Amino acid sequence: MTKLFLLHQKSCNLINIIMKIKKGDTIKMLYGKDAGRQGTVIVVDAKKARIVVEGLNMYKRHLKGDGKTRTSEIVTITKPVPVSKVMLICPQCNKATRVGYKIERGVKNRICKKCGESVEPIIEEVKKEKKVVKKKTSTTKKTTVKKKTTTKKSNSKKTKK
Repeated sequence: MTKLFLLHQKSCNLINIIMKIKKGDTIKMLYGKDAGRQGTVIVVDAKKARIVVEGLNMYKRHLKGDGKTRTSEIVTITKPVPVSKVMLICPQCNKATRVGYKIERGVKNRICKKCGESVEPIIEEVKKEKKVVKKKTSTTKKTTVKKKTTTKKSNSKKTKK
């Protein structure tokens, strides 16, 4: 019976996890040392059901130097948070809410359960224009001057006395 349960559990983990929180959303921490604080989602890991939030769940890591090149230092790291520990904040009503889905014209939209409005994050990305720069190709030929080396041959005749 336990083997059957474990096989079923492994097969269930292969299903794609639908994340209701996306990159750019504003969330509220529900548990932990940062409970009640708000932040913006930077990274979403759907396979592990974790997110990284800007400015929340920060930890210090002590790195030891090797004495030659790397110096010892204390680095601040943001660790991922389980999705179950956070709640989405609706941009329209500014309240922590659950997320629902509504299909309109064949498009699946996320909606706020409290106010019923769309919850899509507003991500302002500056499009970097690709500059087309033509490089001047100048062909320069390397001319190598061969130096003539003269070797002096000493014709020394042995004189007999």
